Amino acid sequence: QRAFLDFVLAQYIKVGDAELDTEKLSPLLRLKYNNAISDAFAELGSPAEVRKVFSGFQRYLYDARQRD
Repeated sequence: QRAFLDFVLAQYIKVGDAELDTEKLSPLLRLKYNNAISDAFAELGSPAEVRKVFSGFQRYLYDARQRD
């Protein structure tokens, strides 16, 4: 999960905060795992777990931005 979150963070830096929109989760998974969503879930866990990690990462980043 760490490698995926690092990838998401790199996309966030490159593209902007729109990359953290929940609607971007599936495209980010497809981009990172070469359109192999089953590989993503095999590595990261169930779809629910992946959404939970992604949402937690969003909260962490947005909370950190508000503290600055």
